[in-house]
Amino acid sequence: MGLHRAECRPLDAFRSAASSANRSWLVKENDHVVKGAARDGRTVAELDGTRLPLRVADRFFLAAHSGEGRISPRIDGELLALGCAGGLLAELIVEEEVALTPDVRPSGNGRCPDFLSWTVLREVRRESGHDLRTWLEYLAQTAVEKVRCRLVLIDVLREVPVSGGLRGGSAAAWRIADEQRRNTTAELEELFTGTETATGNGVITVPERLAEITFALLVRETGALRHLRLSKQAQRQGAFRMNSWESLLPGTLRSLVHEIAVARGRSAITPRH
Repeated sequence: MGLHRAECRPLDAFRSAASSANRSWLVKENDHVVKGAARDGRTVAELDGTRLPLRVADRFFLAAHSGEGRISPRIDGELLALGCAGGLLAELIVEEEVALTPDVRPSGNGRCPDFLSWTVLREVRRESGHDLRTWLEYLAQTAVEKVRCRLVLIDVLREVPVSGGLRGGSAAAWRIADEQRRNTTAELEELFTGTETATGNGVITVPERLAEITFALLVRETGALRHLRLSKQAQRQGAFRMNSWESLLPGTLRSLVHEIAVARGRSAITPRH
């Protein structure tokens, strides 16, 4: 991204907790899903093959990876982390759990549908008063691993053990376990060429529509879009539609997309040492 860690110093108070939270988060998230009930009492699908809906960061993660037996990123690791962090914030924005004033602050009732979203919201509640750029940089430090864990928990990804080779030890890789979730290219193709529902000059307010449009814009702004095998028709219509959709997004999501575009630009010109 090209950001300096010094910009995140106000978050040092809970960064140490975040670095050790991955294991406990995984246990808590698993418990949260298996129990079959969300924090607000709504029924959640059990881990019995019933598909849980993919969220913005999940969709981005899958679009930003390719491979059959083992997945690998299509884009630079920093951009992958940036997109996953943006997706996690976008989920809370769509659900009206956070707002920009201009700093990121909580605005809802904390009724998140999964533990990862609730964890991010809890951090925002504890450390309000930081700008969007700072939050993107902070969340990007662990976003890829946490989104991957969430996909494992809903049985979209599965771990593939790999040998450590001559050096010994062990490593891990992942593969797509749910074949029907694999083809994010087809999802974008349909989004770009299907019947247009975002018409007129009004702001888009339907949550699912906001989620899929934000997903498409994250794929574009991180450069993952150009690595997808879209038809020429989808490329043309997608470019036109995304430009029009961006102007119809609520201001908070528009700011998020803009900040990711700026961060990508900084990453492109920052010298590597």
